[in-house]
Amino acid sequence: MDSYFLMEIIENLNDGILFTDKEGKIIIYNKAMEDLEKRKAEDMIGRYIWDAYGYKDINKSEHMQVFKTRTSIINKYKAHAYDDGKPIYKSYSTFPVEKDGEIIGVYSISKDETKLQSLLAETIELKRQFKKTPEGNKYIRPNGTRFTFSDIIGSSDIIKKTIKIAQSISWLDNNILIVGSTGTGKEVLAQSIHNHGKRKPYPFVGINCSAIPENLLESILFGTTKGAYTGAVDSSGLFEEAGEGTLFLDELDSMPINMQTKLLRVLQERQTRPVGGKIEYPIKCRVISSMGQDPYILMEKGKLREDLFYRVAGFNLYLPDLKDRGNDLFELAKYYIQINNRIMNKNVYHISNKLKELMENYNWPGNVRQLEHFIENIMIRTNEEDNYLKIENIPEHILENMMEDLDYVDLGNNKSLQEQLDNMEEKSILESLKLHKWNVTKTAEALGITRQSLNYRMRKFNIKRD
Repeated sequence: MDSYFLMEIIENLNDGILFTDKEGKIIIYNKAMEDLEKRKAEDMIGRYIWDAYGYKDINKSEHMQVFKTRTSIINKYKAHAYDDGKPIYKSYSTFPVEKDGEIIGVYSISKDETKLQSLLAETIELKRQFKKTPEGNKYIRPNGTRFTFSDIIGSSDIIKKTIKIAQSISWLDNNILIVGSTGTGKEVLAQSIHNHGKRKPYPFVGINCSAIPENLLESILFGTTKGAYTGAVDSSGLFEEAGEGTLFLDELDSMPINMQTKLLRVLQERQTRPVGGKIEYPIKCRVISSMGQDPYILMEKGKLREDLFYRVAGFNLYLPDLKDRGNDLFELAKYYIQINNRIMNKNVYHISNKLKELMENYNWPGNVRQLEHFIENIMIRTNEEDNYLKIENIPEHILENMMEDLDYVDLGNNKSLQEQLDNMEEKSILESLKLHKWNVTKTAEALGITRQSLNYRMRKFNIKRD
């Protein structure tokens, strides 16, 4: 009777329950687990767990690992099952069952976080779209961050797609590489990923690799031991300070090759020692890196180690340039106008048509960061009674720089030189792909570029076979 009551309770739990005996056979697989993994209990119960999940090696079964080590696995996030080829990620913990000093079984409790994540993503998207006024100076959170996904301004399809992908991978442990031009908001995206995932309670530690001399970079990343060199003291490195959080390596492409080799070793072995030290410590943090250039071109030029690229780019995210984000330009402009209205005690609500035309035709090579600087400088010269931003208020040195780029605009089609070149490149790639029946290798050879570089350009222009 007691076992009947127990099974009745287990079957009605909202959490998935999976129990294996000491031989590794599944003896409990409840209804919540069926719903979560899209499987049937009758196909699971009685089978060895490594067979049920398709593991060729018995040692890859976490249940068997827990059985042998007697050590629980807490709050893991991973996919063990697939639905139509798509991985089903779930949050789970696995525990050993001990009786009279002997391990007699292992059980897992799994939670379906898919619905919660979807609801969270929808809430963030609504907050982004209905964010009418800025929140002022963003305070620094205890984990060292200032930004979340709700702080990303813009409603263009390309930015919404980027955010959706970033949210979906934020819960995973894989390292991430963010590729984007200067000023596109790579650190904002990195902090948002950190704050959306399970590492949110832990530190976010960032470093700009281009701002640190090579001779100091190693000690800053890995720490130092007293006496390692003149003036050296015992200090922890950024990998250690990040703990189980996130280490953000900004502008990784500026890191010298020699240092890239040391970083690769640390990421492979997941442990390191301070400079001059003998005792190693484990690396527990996730690494998010950023680059301002196409990584495939950097590898071709010998500026980026190929093996390091595959180590840091578990997932790739490409941030679009401001000129490719359509009306996001004016949504961002409005946001920065509101910020400066409050700071400068002004009442600007509109942008003159003439200034709008100038802004639309300009390339914005510095992207969002340049736009922020532009709005701030133009508002300084705006009278307190003015409600419009006008061309006349643009500082002379800024206007001159903008007009130099505008000299290349083809007034007939109202597109900049870069846009025209992009269109020509996209057209050339499409024609060559069709000519070679969408064989990527042959197309790359015909265009005189590598296969990886062609794949990058196809992603850039969103070229897909119909």
